[in-house]
Amino acid sequence: MRRFLAILSFLLLSLVAFPASRTEIRGRVMLNGEEKSPGDYVMVYCKEFGTGVLSDENGWFSIRIPSAGPKKVKLEYSRIGYDVLMVDYEPNGGTVDAGEILLEPQTLMLMAAYVVPDGMSPSEYILSKVWETTRKNRKKKFNYRAEINYKVTTHELPVVAKTLPKAAVGLAKMFGSFQGYGPMIRYCLKNDDFSAKASLSRSVKDGKKTDFAHKLLWSDKPLPENVKENVTHLFDFIDLYDIMYDDASSYAEKFTGRHKFKLVGTYEYDGRLVDVLSWTDYKGRVTANLHVVEEKWTFMKLQVYTKEGEVLRCEAREIGNGVYMPVSMLMKPSVTMVRNSDIPVLMDEVRKNKSLTKGSRERMLKVLESKHSAGEDFNPYISISGSCRYRVTQ
Repeated sequence: MRRFLAILSFLLLSLVAFPASRTEIRGRVMLNGEEKSPGDYVMVYCKEFGTGVLSDENGWFSIRIPSAGPKKVKLEYSRIGYDVLMVDYEPNGGTVDAGEILLEPQTLMLMAAYVVPDGMSPSEYILSKVWETTRKNRKKKFNYRAEINYKVTTHELPVVAKTLPKAAVGLAKMFGSFQGYGPMIRYCLKNDDFSAKASLSRSVKDGKKTDFAHKLLWSDKPLPENVKENVTHLFDFIDLYDIMYDDASSYAEKFTGRHKFKLVGTYEYDGRLVDVLSWTDYKGRVTANLHVVEEKWTFMKLQVYTKEGEVLRCEAREIGNGVYMPVSMLMKPSVTMVRNSDIPVLMDEVRKNKSLTKGSRERMLKVLESKHSAGEDFNPYISISGSCRYRVTQ
């Protein structure tokens, strides 16, 4: 579970390097509803070249593809809860303005009844087929090269870290050390909001890593050497194939065995039906949705959310031989949700905290007071998102 979370936690947003002759397609994704809103973190995927990017929090995206290749390429715009949209473009070696892309809310179709063994629900039948496929795929010697860009963003962590009980801060540091990014967690708890972006390349042959490279692309603040090293070397142990077919799937199989999922509907994707399975804990705090591709019997999308919003999203695509690999991930785990009713107590703690400088105390009180006056809850978090490009090798 820890490795699974660490892997999912640090895959992220942006674009990979391409040859000099390339076409840039850029635009903005919007979500339709009672009123239009920016399509934040929408997956924009090009199947012809096995690459994709995530739109930013305001819906803007830019994807670069080689100009040498098909006369037309198809971009897929995908976000959980909305219909997939496919649009053709012609690479021109320059810039293509995609304009505004509007995604419509998804309506699930009712499923025809499955013929299942006695005593087995449709969801149990679907998951049994998934785990059967997973076990077969685990035995494959799959060779690939992946290029990943990822970004880490923190938000208002110091305000809470300096007012939480020491035990809570200690738990955050311990959690961080378990995930392999302790220095970064400690840095975030002590410093104001920041963003950093890094890139990774990985080659795997016959189940073994044969090549590895990474670099820190940029950081909006100077990072201490130990934090910089922590950011760029986090992936030393990662094999992306394991995400889908080893550690992660082992945990998921145990989880779905303990908790009852329901088949809530289906939709069509790329000529195949996709079943949507859902589970919510008995108090209604956490919901997980699994999207399973029929015939291939594998996960294509995973989403976890709470009442406060989305926590985790992962999307996968087929890259050959029936193997699906993650092409984008997003994780926005809460360190804690600060309720508006709790803010006065936090403000008292800030006033009593003798370890704070006068400037820090005044800054924190100003932030907390403004949020309390506005009647706002607020969520200090570390946000991670990322996208991958794959090339299958022999």
